[in-house]
Amino acid sequence: MLIKYNCLQWAPLAWVARCSINEKAVSVWHGRQVETRDEWFCEAAWPGTFSTGGFDQTDLMAGTGGHCRDNVLTFVAPGNTVDRILSLRTAEGLLVSNSLSCLLAVSGAAIDPTFPRYYEDFTTIIHGLSAYKRTLATSLGDIRITMFGLLTWDGREATERTHEIVRRDFSSFTRYERFLQDNLTALAQNIADPARRQRYRLLATASSGYDSPAISVLARKAGCEEALCIDKDRFGEMENGDRVAAHLGLRPIHVAREAWRKLDDAELSFIAADGTAEAVSLASAGANLAGSVLLTGYHGDKVWAKYAKDLSEDVVRGDSSGLSLTEYRLWAGFIHCPITFWGIRQIRDINRLSNSKEMLPWDIPGDYSRPIPRRIVESAGVPREAFGMVKRASAVAFTEFLSPSSLETYRAWLTQNRSEWLKRGKLPPPTNEGYERLASGILAMIESALHKIPLLWRLAPQNSLDRPSRLRRYAFAWAAGAVSRRYLRQIDDRAGLPPDF
Repeated sequence: MLIKYNCLQWAPLAWVARCSINEKAVSVWHGRQVETRDEWFCEAAWPGTFSTGGFDQTDLMAGTGGHCRDNVLTFVAPGNTVDRILSLRTAEGLLVSNSLSCLLAVSGAAIDPTFPRYYEDFTTIIHGLSAYKRTLATSLGDIRITMFGLLTWDGREATERTHEIVRRDFSSFTRYERFLQDNLTALAQNIADPARRQRYRLLATASSGYDSPAISVLARKAGCEEALCIDKDRFGEMENGDRVAAHLGLRPIHVAREAWRKLDDAELSFIAADGTAEAVSLASAGANLAGSVLLTGYHGDKVWAKYAKDLSEDVVRGDSSGLSLTEYRLWAGFIHCPITFWGIRQIRDINRLSNSKEMLPWDIPGDYSRPIPRRIVESAGVPREAFGMVKRASAVAFTEFLSPSSLETYRAWLTQNRSEWLKRGKLPPPTNEGYERLASGILAMIESALHKIPLLWRLAPQNSLDRPSRLRRYAFAWAAGAVSRRYLRQIDDRAGLPPDF
């Protein structure tokens, strides 16, 4: 099966593939940073030799791509649930992309602007790989969402499967830490390979929590030199990630949590991913993110928790955080790698280690104890009191995820599209946010108070991001449409696409 490539001036890491029935060639349109070879293409990082393109043979892959073996093309989603690939079956064949907005733009498919539960559907990934909603309805049929898996195309049919479970020895802290460290070091070699069109550098994140400091330690040993440090959490409490970074010899890159509000349309790409903008604080660090593999600790709250409730192989999560980066990173030009997902199908073994006698010296009193990351960080010389003492929340909530200018644009979109609700016999959403502002302000004060009181933070709503108001619940359709038009503008209203697309 021949892969034909066309480079376009759109998001540097975006790609879309057209697979036509019974044709021996697959056409791939891509941004300038996508790696292309005769038998494979990718915007990916993995702990293996880059030139072999073996990203389809590991569950430790970050990013996306496609690989042709034995005349079958396999599209690969990352080994985590903070990113995905998407596909649309048509009468002519199959369209596959790593961007929902790009897929909508190229296919001409439209989503229902009046559907109020897009975010809730995306959030179903918290229920695990066997339970998340895999389809998104469009005017041309359902778009299929593939996470933590692969999609194969043999010329006629598309088949989906999950990444295979690889059993590793996590019987001791030393073995588990070596698994993380050795693979991260190998990944660092992969992203710096001279054969790449685009070489990358590791970029850590540092905070006063558990997960990102632990990953920063591993990253430093693998050659990382910098760490993003957000200045405060969403309740206004100061973070001390820069202190952790300093202990590790990492140069702190200070990120003001509210700086994104001064950027034009900073939220759009985030909202277009999953209907929220929980990670939009990173938008002001775009120049630092470009050309990096961003190492994060998403899902560390479960995989490294002492008292995790679900120890199945289904990758059950507590929230869907991290998913909002999927569209933004393609434009900013970085690969997202939450190494907390490495070995995640063996969460039972990892949890057994967390509760073992071996880890008792790193098990602090209280209900906020994660012995594995604590041991990693303390062993690197960071003082015990410098991290993991108070539960913090840095995600941007629904009550704050639109800047004043974007809110006005969004409200104008709601007004312009009121007829869409009326045509479907629905009541249009309100555009007056006075009541919402009062209600959300009261809720924010209650949550903030609970988060500041030891032990009582668990009484605060654990899924506060899962409560979009009636005003904001349609923001996904608004943003997805806006980002789709951005793709079209980049190719001069599709004039730049080859005629056979």
